Amino acid sequence: MIYDNLREEALKSAKKNSLVLESFFVGELFTYVLVKGENRSQVGIALTPNGEGNILEKNFKSLEELLNETSYNPSLRAVTLAAINAIGQYELQDENIDVKDDLRDEIYDLIIKNSSDSDHIVFIGHLRPLIKKIQEQRENTTIFSRIKIEPELGVYNDIFEYEAISKADIVVITGTTLIGSTIDAILKFTSKAKMVVISGFSAGANPNWFKNSGITHVASLSLKECKKEDVLLNDLETIFKNGCYIQTIQ
Repeated sequence: MIYDNLREEALKSAKKNSLVLESFFVGELFTYVLVKGENRSQVGIALTPNGEGNILEKNFKSLEELLNETSYNPSLRAVTLAAINAIGQYELQDENIDVKDDLRDEIYDLIIKNSSDSDHIVFIGHLRPLIKKIQEQRENTTIFSRIKIEPELGVYNDIFEYEAISKADIVVITGTTLIGSTIDAILKFTSKAKMVVISGFSAGANPNWFKNSGITHVASLSLKECKKEDVLLNDLETIFKNGCYIQTIQ
């Protein structure tokens, strides 16, 4: 399972970099974890699952305990994913990644440059307003959402997503699927796709950790300058002001 692979990579990195758990918090929109190394701290985030479980009774005493979380409580998994992302972001700050200004623009450019009018593009998760912009250029774009379904706008119930993915040329997947096994199921149907992108706030793990997964690109935010106070504002646009990157998985 990809979730387990990410946990294992994060555990190895935390040990290598002598990282410790500084704090964590589950907010209305974002879950954040703050890790600390010898010279700096690093925030990691994940989107908070909407009304699915709580962690009021949970008090993680160490980063290792947090990363060994395997319960079926989505809120607890979100904390673990935020920790994975914090550790991944800590590593990325030591790598020479090409940081850009706007994640939405970069994903748009990536898709348009690598697609034609005849390509079928499938989004798992409604990444507004990116999708609206892409639909203006690529009519054969389909979105699957668990939360808000709007068939008149091409947004359908996610019970149909596997069927569409199996026929798709490009698949863009929200990072929130990493909380559970949804991502593993999705990737089993992407053999036809020439491009499979994992994207968004929750996809902040080190892109190298996705090797051999079937994912071809990781598109997320560079949170080097992000502070936990920014996350606590629970405002999407505040977080979007951070730099971004798209990494190709070799």
